[in-house]
Amino acid sequence: MFKERFVKRMLIRSLVGAALVGLCCWGCSSRDENTLKMVTEATFPPYEFLRGGEVVGVDVEICRAVAEKLGKQFAVENVDFDSVIPSVISEKADLAAAGITVTEDRKQSVDFSDVYAKTEIVLIYRKDKPVLTADDCKGKRIGVQSGNTAETIVLEQFQQEPERFRSAPEACAALKAGRCDAVLVDVEPAKNCVKGEDDLAIAPTPINLEEYAIAIRKGRPELLKAVNEVIAELKASGRIESWKDQYRAEADAMKE
Repeated sequence: MFKERFVKRMLIRSLVGAALVGLCCWGCSSRDENTLKMVTEATFPPYEFLRGGEVVGVDVEICRAVAEKLGKQFAVENVDFDSVIPSVISEKADLAAAGITVTEDRKQSVDFSDVYAKTEIVLIYRKDKPVLTADDCKGKRIGVQSGNTAETIVLEQFQQEPERFRSAPEACAALKAGRCDAVLVDVEPAKNCVKGEDDLAIAPTPINLEEYAIAIRKGRPELLKAVNEVIAELKASGRIESWKDQYRAEADAMKE
């Protein structure tokens, strides 16, 4: 039943999204062709977060390197997570990079670059009320970031409706306030959420293993090729791992 409801809801979202794209994209082809635009959701350190008003992080560095390879200016826009893929579909952006997990469902809408990082989906819980496993989640209020694959896990694997929030920090604030019983999220932002929070912890066993890639509108093979070449170069040089360390440390320092 939950899966059927999920499929129906996603169909409705797709239809509404398509209608909005049709309205919002009127004249969008006038966007500057000399600029490579990335769209992201900047509450996901070390991959993307806000340093004052500036969006920084691993994903930003990768996409900036792509712009440099193509000889273009670089721009980045911060939007809600469930808008990042629709933004490339509607040509409002060239690249979507926001710790986006590769899924078969998403492959129907966009092309994905080669994988540049692997991650775990983990539970954040209150120490006074442990929620440590998938079985523990049954019947509990599980917070997720709307549009994240954690939402699908709760719907399909746990067979229940999640508590949806705009970001992982917002979900964790709700957990602390007792408005949900646990939060399901990618491990890197989870680490950032629990840092300095004596009443929160991360469950030791991941719920799922996933991979990140950059999303590109279908029908852009030259851009996809350039992105993959940059990812290969950055992985071989160790730059991606170096950026992870750099921005993880910066995000941690911002919470101290």
